[in-house]
Amino acid sequence: MNFNQQRKPSFLSSHQTFIKYNSMVKVETSSSSVKPYHYAGGARGRIKIFFLLLALLIFFGNCAYYNTLFNAKKNFNEGLKVLRENPNTKDVPRKARSHFETTIEKCWKLIELYSDKSKYADDALLLIAKSEFNLGKYSQAKLHLTQFLQKYPDSELTSEAHLWLGKVLLREDSIEEANEHFLIVITTAKNPQIRSQASFELGVYAFENERYEEAINYLNKALKEKLDDQYKARVLFYLGESYYIQGDYKKAVENFQKALKYSPTLDIEYKLRLHLAEAFSLMGKYEKAYEELHKMLTAPRFKDFTSFIKTAMAKNYEREGRLEEALELYREVVQKQAKNAGTALAAYNLARIYETVRPNLDSAVVYYGLVNKIYSKFDSVEVARQKAAFLSEIKEIRDNIRRDEKLVYRLTHDPEFRDSLYQAQYEDSLRRAQGIPQAPVEEIADTMNTLLPTDSLKTVAKDTTDSLQTTQKDTVTEQNEDDFMSFRKQITEEEKKKAELEKQEKEKLKQQTQQTPAQKNKPLEKRKLPQIEFDLMNHRYHLAEFFLLKEENYDSAAVYFEKFLKMYEDSILTPKALYSLVYIYKSPGHENPQLVDSLEKEIVAQYPNSIFAREILKSKGLYKEEEQADPQEAAHQLFLKAESLYFSGDYPNALRVYKQVAKMDTTWEICAKAQYAIAWIYENDLSLTDSAFTAYQKIIDNYPSATSYVQVARKKITPPVETPKPSTPVDSSAVQGEPSPTEGKPGEILPTEDATHMKDEDILEEKIRWRRLRTLRE
Repeated sequence: MNFNQQRKPSFLSSHQTFIKYNSMVKVETSSSSVKPYHYAGGARGRIKIFFLLLALLIFFGNCAYYNTLFNAKKNFNEGLKVLRENPNTKDVPRKARSHFETTIEKCWKLIELYSDKSKYADDALLLIAKSEFNLGKYSQAKLHLTQFLQKYPDSELTSEAHLWLGKVLLREDSIEEANEHFLIVITTAKNPQIRSQASFELGVYAFENERYEEAINYLNKALKEKLDDQYKARVLFYLGESYYIQGDYKKAVENFQKALKYSPTLDIEYKLRLHLAEAFSLMGKYEKAYEELHKMLTAPRFKDFTSFIKTAMAKNYEREGRLEEALELYREVVQKQAKNAGTALAAYNLARIYETVRPNLDSAVVYYGLVNKIYSKFDSVEVARQKAAFLSEIKEIRDNIRRDEKLVYRLTHDPEFRDSLYQAQYEDSLRRAQGIPQAPVEEIADTMNTLLPTDSLKTVAKDTTDSLQTTQKDTVTEQNEDDFMSFRKQITEEEKKKAELEKQEKEKLKQQTQQTPAQKNKPLEKRKLPQIEFDLMNHRYHLAEFFLLKEENYDSAAVYFEKFLKMYEDSILTPKALYSLVYIYKSPGHENPQLVDSLEKEIVAQYPNSIFAREILKSKGLYKEEEQADPQEAAHQLFLKAESLYFSGDYPNALRVYKQVAKMDTTWEICAKAQYAIAWIYENDLSLTDSAFTAYQKIIDNYPSATSYVQVARKKITPPVETPKPSTPVDSSAVQGEPSPTEGKPGEILPTEDATHMKDEDILEEKIRWRRLRTLRE
């Protein structure tokens, strides 16, 4: 295939040129005003003029021909210069690409105008292939180099063509074919620089494929040839780099320093000095490293590499133990916002320090996220993305734990905050029930004058069907000033001091939790204390599970699981946490057979119906699948047995069987139903208010997924807010979106008339006393 087939030449042949210029002479002769006798006797003069014009034409044609090639070579060298000025850029810079494309265009133009057999056609074709190689167009470069060797076998540039074809084959990983061409270069090339390049290219290929000993051998062979200074500096750089990567910093420094004596090109000098400083730093010679880096910072030719140099200097500070100075310099580089790999590396190093050395999860997430924004082509950008996602997940768990811990503390230690939050939740429920858009958070806290009727074990009236609010209102109305004064006199000095301390603590907490404008716009917290406590338990468990499954850090996971078990000795997640510890202490490197045996016995004994107990029994060959009934069906049958005992009037045995069902699995609705039956019996059949209160609380704590039972239990145990009775009764279940349970047997959800053995006077006395203490605290 002829490489001119794509672009056909449109040049004139020598014969056509002769005819054209001969006719021009004739035209000029016929149109001349000179007398004929001058031409009659001057035929020889006309011939001389013709040949003179022909010589001038050839001369100027050759000049244009050579100028085209000269400009092509100039553009090629300019492209190489741009590449050297951007050593940290993986892609071909736009300016360099433009130069190489111009080179290709001019060379094709030269071949088209003067044919592929002209004097400089081989130069032009080789320049085309070399430009295509630098543009990364390896298939096209390979095609044109192959055509070159076929068309110009006797060219002086044949050895160089074999060299470049070998380089192309290396990029395609055709190492054996490449070696054949390099061997031809080594044995036939007259230019020592060309011979050296064959060994050099093999050395660089071995270096890039991490075969450093092989690279050192090839590079030493390349150095045996007579080389110009800049090329020798390049070979010495790669030789030093091979020693550097293998950790032989002494030999690396020797080669780097030697290379600097041979006037390296800018790209090689930059890498030599930077890596020389790195080698000094790794050898513990920090002052020499600073000296090299300061020289670079003060040299104008390195101004485009400032972020890389300062990042290297910060890394030197870090190695020396001057962490604060390292952090300050890294931040300075990042704040400059130069979009290059040096700035991205500074952000990455900051994130790494905040993740491991100076734990600050928020900062680590921010800086890992910055890496991709700064320079998306950074080597470790994917690692940074994964780290950011990984740490964001653990940060979310940590933030949830902190938030819920703070809420639980304030709800249990700050009555004013608790009342304010519950009032805001109540008002929000009224708005939603009436279809009114949610008010701004700062408005929700405003006090409303009406409350819904409640169904609470703490607020029932004795032997009456009237609501608690009516009873309390009538009773309070009957009290006189002396009654209030009598309660005031009963407050001791110790209680006053305690109230004063609580007031001071409240003021301090108020200052610490002063809201910013951003915090004021946060959505209303709609969870009640039991739900917050349950969520907090889940978050703490997820933290331990995160270290086990995501990070696979078994030591940290074991610590967090053990902390969890100390906080929650008997919860829905306790058997799972115990089984996780079994898994950890069975894992290679963490084996503890005695502890595993103890944990397994605890799971089987305390949670015999759990899936974890079944797995343990299966592993010991003590569990037979065919003999085991469906666990939920077994729970249902046991519940029916308890129902039968209840309706026969055998309350003690009924309670015993209900409790067995309730303990089977806290995720099953039948178990929540059994717990509700227990609470119902205590409240209505046995009139044990305290036991009923505890039983209802267990529904909230242990069966969060059984929402209908949880809602009724909350109503039973939640004390009312003292306000005047609303003029128009409102259905609380309708307003709050809760289902109204129906009347029925104890296994069903139903509201009951609250009953209590507390006297009205006792209730009133407690409320007045509470209000007086609150006044003192304020």
